[in-house]
Amino acid sequence: MSLKSLSDSLGTMKEQKEKYKKSFDTHASIKVIPSYKLMAIQFPDEFTDDINKHIDEVIIPSNVSHESKLVGQINQNKKSAQWTFPLDSDIGKNFKNVIDGIATSLLKDKTGYNRDSIAEAFEAWTVHSYKGDYNPLHAHGCHTPAGLSMIMYLKVPKCIEEKPNIPMLHNAAGGVDGFTGLITSTNTIADVYRLKLDAQEYIKPKKGFMMIFPNWLQHCVMPFFGEGERRTMSANFNIRDSKETIQQFKSPTLNKEH
Repeated sequence: MSLKSLSDSLGTMKEQKEKYKKSFDTHASIKVIPSYKLMAIQFPDEFTDDINKHIDEVIIPSNVSHESKLVGQINQNKKSAQWTFPLDSDIGKNFKNVIDGIATSLLKDKTGYNRDSIAEAFEAWTVHSYKGDYNPLHAHGCHTPAGLSMIMYLKVPKCIEEKPNIPMLHNAAGGVDGFTGLITSTNTIADVYRLKLDAQEYIKPKKGFMMIFPNWLQHCVMPFFGEGERRTMSANFNIRDSKETIQQFKSPTLNKEH
């Protein structure tokens, strides 16, 4: 299913969750980690190809850099770049409709955060990285007291695709080159015994794979040293809470900022 047909099928925010699940053959799941919850989605190639075509034909030629707002060290190749992906164009609106619905599902689902809130993407950008590029450890911002962030893999170099899903020696032999590292801040008793204060998880990039997580979650991108482009799309979401949700937390800050 294409980006536009998926967006058209979703309808209102209230209906999006069930329609999204029925719209096409995709896999969506909520991963529960002790300190946070993450939505993982695998999109079909047709959806991802629509986005890549728009990036190649519109976003890159527009030449609107997003780099001044980001921490990434994406400068090792003349083609390395981070471009603004406007959400007010036709395809941008379709993409926003899709990701808003998915992010809102993470908030509302009983296995997610189980709160009466909606997610609204307010910015998106693409990252085009090549040999030697990386993103240091960072987190994202938002304009509301709580927020979400998204990463979607659009192109993955062969040198990363061929790596095993679970590297045996971490990065001792380049096992996680090009992977996304998440600092989960959760530990087992064994981790504490080994003096390991922060738990880490490495996500292997796969074309069409998207994950949505709390914007405070620190993450990084490991450098890679093979040929080809590693292309991702990222977005940030504000969270709009219902009056009932604000009352539930009984926070003067929430009442003031919503």
